[in-house]
Amino acid sequence: MYYAKETVERLKQSRQIVIYGARIVANEVANCLMGDPYRLTVDAFLVSEKQGNPDTLMGIPVITVAEGKEVYRDGLVLVAVLERYFEEIMETLHTEGFSNIVPLTFESDLWSDIRGNYYRDLCLKQGKKYLTLEEELEKLPDTLQAAGSAVYMAKCHVDRALREDVSVYEWETPIQVGAALTDNKICEIRDDTGENISVKNREYCELTALYWIWKNDIRSRYAGLCHYRRHFDLDGMKLAKLEQSDIDVVLTIPILNFPNVRAAYLHDHCAEDWEIMLEAVRKLAPEYYDAADRLQKGVYYYAYNMFVARKEILDDYCAWLFPILAYCGEKCGRKEDIYQNRYIGFLAERLLSIYFLHHEADYKIVHARKHFLAG
Repeated sequence: MYYAKETVERLKQSRQIVIYGARIVANEVANCLMGDPYRLTVDAFLVSEKQGNPDTLMGIPVITVAEGKEVYRDGLVLVAVLERYFEEIMETLHTEGFSNIVPLTFESDLWSDIRGNYYRDLCLKQGKKYLTLEEELEKLPDTLQAAGSAVYMAKCHVDRALREDVSVYEWETPIQVGAALTDNKICEIRDDTGENISVKNREYCELTALYWIWKNDIRSRYAGLCHYRRHFDLDGMKLAKLEQSDIDVVLTIPILNFPNVRAAYLHDHCAEDWEIMLEAVRKLAPEYYDAADRLQKGVYYYAYNMFVARKEILDDYCAWLFPILAYCGEKCGRKEDIYQNRYIGFLAERLLSIYFLHHEADYKIVHARKHFLAG
């Protein structure tokens, strides 16, 4: 195993493994752990109450914590839920006497590492290289050369307060997104200056920052984008070393979707939007349609619209991406639901994956861990 070796060994040594959760995150964790390279057995799924949950998932029983506490109290419990439910669930499990618990929440660094082993094994089976940023940079000497590159960190005036120390990310370049929609000025660099689409932030999310980078950053050798809560495992030294490397693109460890990416998107979002995205690719970039079809039938995609790339590659990607998104916006229109109205950002995550699937033989692509900051 490449990632999370201690946790993987703990999983292998466990006589019983149960997963708290019976929804999408739990399904992804179970599929990952039951497949290669893990080949583990999941004995049950635990939930607080049966109402609204299935009787079985993947042929495995779904039972309440109360029902399972006598049988599985000494087993290893993997908490596979969204972050907002985690503290309440931990309190429930501790109250019922469970103590052997591993958090694999959706955003957790550990879950990212666990699926990283799965994805790495998948790449090797498909005859593709799996390169990591840390291994590639270890080949290069340390350098004190000032970085001529920028990883922009998207911030918004409505961001929640964070509990973690953010000073370690002082090497990043903050950029305020949606700046045209507020009088609050929180960053020196804002996405409403120069050529911009800041007013579209409610639909385009962090992509208004990406558009600004494309149109206004003319100096950086490498440029990239992260979020105020999601950061690359990078620092100033690593960024300087990146400039001396032959790396073209840095991506995060991808998200896993079962049974496939298309089905997962249709479960969470509007099916018509997906079809319009495919239509846009067929009409505007037909040479990419094979990659789009591979994406929707596959089990992974690169999330968060996070990447770092040589600036010329970022520029090419943006010149390809934004006309497709404009087509989707014109055809799909505005959603009444605030969350679903962010569909442009959601589609762009899958388009990021399509673009780099198409170019996987053209560019040297490496994978980097990300860290999610507690809020």
